[in-house]
Amino acid sequence: MVNNLKQEIRRIVGAFIFYSRIPLPSSWYSAKTSHCSRYFSLVGWFAGGVSVAVWLLAQQLFSGSMEPFLEKTLSIAILLGMISAVLLTGALHEDGFADTCDGLGGGWTPEERLRIMKDSRIGTYGALGLVFLVLLKLFALLQIETEILPWVWISGNTLSRFVSISQLRFLSYVQDPVKSKSGTMTEFSGVDLIVNGAFGLMPLLFLGNQVLVSLAAVALVWWVLIVYFKRKLGGVTGDCLGATQQLCEVVFYLGLAANLGV
Repeated sequence: MVNNLKQEIRRIVGAFIFYSRIPLPSSWYSAKTSHCSRYFSLVGWFAGGVSVAVWLLAQQLFSGSMEPFLEKTLSIAILLGMISAVLLTGALHEDGFADTCDGLGGGWTPEERLRIMKDSRIGTYGALGLVFLVLLKLFALLQIETEILPWVWISGNTLSRFVSISQLRFLSYVQDPVKSKSGTMTEFSGVDLIVNGAFGLMPLLFLGNQVLVSLAAVALVWWVLIVYFKRKLGGVTGDCLGATQQLCEVVFYLGLAANLGV
């Protein structure tokens, strides 16, 4: 039992080392440790929590009031919260989104698309995609009531990571795991899916029925991306997972910002 606990701790540390820039001791984690992606959604709790903490502090700082839940959410507070999440994760998922935009937008064959996605340089599709993505995220979060925004922000980060990593159960990983920087994180079992689901879906309990529209939209985008990646690439890559995370996070916020009265 002690060995099993140590193994799980190593997996948690491995997830935070790979999916964030938190300065944890490298000796706590070995590249041979498998199934670290089991705790991908747990990283989302931390990323969302940091964003919320920065947002709350900025609300007080720039409003001159000690009341965090103002009638209106300050744009600068939302932006600072978004920046904190990017710094925490090292823009890992945004980079994957940009590479996916470039590869799928500029390539004509699966091989060419994969080659473009491996290029570290950003192209027109990637640059425009990131601009639109950030603006959509900013304006969607500004539309959401301040009282529920903390749990919305945390839920967006956890849910999007869950649906993103779940694609490994439905699509083949089409890049060489040995050469890919994401290769060590692609081992994904049914248990990994369940653990991610528990961490990924838990924050939704604090939002009630108003998340139903967002959940339906996220499920639709998830399914469309699976079909699209299968047709265009023959499977999924680490960049595709990053793109799925970013798109599903934005769609989740947009669904709640739409305020359809469900």
